[in-house]
Amino acid sequence: MLKKLILIIFFSLNTFSEDLDLECKGTIGWVIEQDFGEIVMSLNLNLLEKTGHILLPPQLIPFQVRNEGNKFEFDKVDVKDEEIVASFVLVNSGLIKSMSSISLSRVTGRIDYQNKYRQKGFSGKCTKVEKTLKF
Repeated sequence: MLKKLILIIFFSLNTFSEDLDLECKGTIGWVIEQDFGEIVMSLNLNLLEKTGHILLPPQLIPFQVRNEGNKFEFDKVDVKDEEIVASFVLVNSGLIKSMSSISLSRVTGRIDYQNKYRQKGFSGKCTKVEKTLKF
């Protein structure tokens, strides 16, 4: 119980900082299972302004938008004491509007990514990336 309280307090302290950069390592789940091994995605969140973006690995980007890059801005970011939930549009082409979402536990560091249209998911563990100042 004491460990859980310490983790909650530690992650809650991030509420007062503006930027939170995370590197998340995990695996992809598909409707038809394929083994890509461990992959990495990155997140940048501004917790005060409730904005941010995600850098997706190529395995999670649909072929229709691969030439547009791997950075997707969050449409909505909901910051709670124990969880951060964010959503973004992965594909918006006429008939198809593919919404994706992430949920990030501020207690355990676990991230879950879902995309309803493509039926792909990602689960993993995130760690905070410290920015270094360049002089």
